[in-house]
Amino acid sequence: MPVICPDFKPGAAALGILVCEHRSDPPFNESEYVRRLMKTGSLAGLPVFAFAPWTWSAEDDSVNGWTWDDAAGRWVSGRRPVPAVLYDRAWPADREERFRFRLALRRMVEGRRLVQLNAKLPHKKLVYDVLYKDEQLAPLLPPTELYGGPDSLRSWLHRHNDSAFLKPVHGSQGRRVIAYVRQPDGTVTLQGRYGDNRPFLVSFRSEQAAADSLDRWIGSRIYLMQPMLDLRDVDGHPFDLRALVQKNGKGRWRLTGIAARCGRPGTVTANLHGGGTSKPAEDLLTRLFGSDRADDLLQEIRDSCRRLVRRLEEHYGRFSELGLDFGVDRTGRLWFLEANSKPGRTAMAGIGKSAAVAAQVRPIAYARSILLRPHGRVIHEFDHL
Repeated sequence: MPVICPDFKPGAAALGILVCEHRSDPPFNESEYVRRLMKTGSLAGLPVFAFAPWTWSAEDDSVNGWTWDDAAGRWVSGRRPVPAVLYDRAWPADREERFRFRLALRRMVEGRRLVQLNAKLPHKKLVYDVLYKDEQLAPLLPPTELYGGPDSLRSWLHRHNDSAFLKPVHGSQGRRVIAYVRQPDGTVTLQGRYGDNRPFLVSFRSEQAAADSLDRWIGSRIYLMQPMLDLRDVDGHPFDLRALVQKNGKGRWRLTGIAARCGRPGTVTANLHGGGTSKPAEDLLTRLFGSDRADDLLQEIRDSCRRLVRRLEEHYGRFSELGLDFGVDRTGRLWFLEANSKPGRTAMAGIGKSAAVAAQVRPIAYARSILLRPHGRVIHEFDHL
């Protein structure tokens, strides 16, 4: 994807990390990661600060920027010019804050040439629809339909072994997912995670009661229905595979690492925010399928990452990093689960220091490369994984 280098005022040659600012200590989420980015930026000669877009002042074109004061051991803030490069790490608490964030960001960037490191992905169903059109990616995608009420659920259950895995199209970190399973004795179990990621398991004697409860749970939210893929290891732990792909200081795609995220027995997700752990994908796949099949699966994932990155950038714009999630069922078949445009770093920390460091350094290196390019020059970034 081509990048047109930004024009910026003196003092604005910086990386601004977009956050949702609160009256708390620390003043925003992911503060430790933001702090590490600032340290990495300092070593690279790149000023880095965090800010909420709603603090922008049109009068002097400044924002309320946060930095870490080592001497004082606390976060400090002050007015700073709008930075030329933006890195979105904001986690709005609710719909109201999400609307406030997006509106403020739109107002701030309107009419100016700022670079946002990552484009936005639309909701999951739209992404699936795009990927289904690629003949090489389509076989990796599980059947997917939008939930349209109890009747649509009954139709799905009839066609998919009396079970469904439902997740919100705008969800992340495993929150508010739910598995609906008809049991042999006629009861129905609903198992999933609340909005705060606490697990739950409830059983219903009648399908009508279960379907009504699920419908109330979903409410006005948009949900997907997918098959209940058997993504568990030999001990019954749910697991998935997170591939982190990032652009380096030359603007080229690199595979930072592939981690196996393992959940707790009896839960329906492997997400680390729900109490899971991470380990090298090679170790887990070798234990489950043997070294030869593990090597084949890892190569399939690498090849799939190349194609996924290409398709997603073609349709949605430039990205600097993506978290691409895969599953492997009991038969050894690879599935693509979803793409994340705001990937975390915890999974990489579980597979080794090299991957953990690269995951932190590459956003800084890529942002720095953009700022060092001659103003107005068009750079073509080719895919290399």
